[in-house]
Amino acid sequence: MKRKALIVVVLLLLFGCTNGTDKNIKKEKNEEFLYFLYATPLADHPIWLQSKEGFVQACNELKVKCDWIGPKVIDTEKMEEVISQGLIEKVDGIITQGVIKKALLEEAAALDIPIVLVDSNIEDGKKFTFYGKNFQRQAQLLLNEIEKKIPKHKPLVIAIQVAELNFKIAQDQIQEIREVFKNHPGGYEIVAITESKSDKIRAQAQWMNTLRNHPDINVTINFAAESADACAEIAQTLNIKKRLHIYGVDDMDSTIDYIKKGYIDASVVTSFYEYGYKTVYQMYAYKKTGKKPTSLNNEVKLLIVNQDNVDTYQSELKE
Repeated sequence: MKRKALIVVVLLLLFGCTNGTDKNIKKEKNEEFLYFLYATPLADHPIWLQSKEGFVQACNELKVKCDWIGPKVIDTEKMEEVISQGLIEKVDGIITQGVIKKALLEEAAALDIPIVLVDSNIEDGKKFTFYGKNFQRQAQLLLNEIEKKIPKHKPLVIAIQVAELNFKIAQDQIQEIREVFKNHPGGYEIVAITESKSDKIRAQAQWMNTLRNHPDINVTINFAAESADACAEIAQTLNIKKRLHIYGVDDMDSTIDYIKKGYIDASVVTSFYEYGYKTVYQMYAYKKTGKKPTSLNNEVKLLIVNQDNVDTYQSELKE
């Protein structure tokens, strides 16, 4: 728990800002305290800020020092810089998305620094534990919901948008769609896959191009948080929502509003808040008592949010 130097100072030089529980942490060289770092993939994205809320809440309850640091746009190299600096300074634990190099997990394990992965896993990496979705379950929820709107005998003509296609999380989600949707009696075809790069303007441009080029599309599946909103807005602009069913993930305020208005059919949601909250408590228990997680891989609860439960789903998530 001894700090050689304050990691915040170095990371301020890298990123120009930090979003921790205490931006002005002061300490003497031999002062001891627990210090947890959340190396977020997106420092200001609304869905990841839900995770920050849980992270900060847990840190405050346990009276540990912590910081939320990462790039504002997708940049895994910068994420890895944050983690590398954290390992150099011997932080007490790190939370991050599993899009980083596996070697960083091995380095952390050698230093007895737990790294908790959230949202995206590194199956054979030496992580402390992982919290994330079961993508097969997610695909099945989506198919069940789609078949409420489109008869089972009718073919599904699908377009998909992800944040970053070369991320394993995107590839895994698409693969599960391919496997699960084989069970649709009318058959299916994926005619387009695009990337949002976690940028809404880009997401809109990609959807405008896709929907103009493929007027036969009847289902869009959006695996980036901002993409369903972007798709819904383009569908309104093109006046094609009556023939187009739009599905997303996550529960940004705008997504929930669009579900209420009927612009988005449904979204698969989980608690990003818990990604931040539960992981802090696990790392704290390990550092204080040596207690390790009972499982390396922890599935989080998934819900379909549609117009039927849009006003009650939050209580369902907490059950």
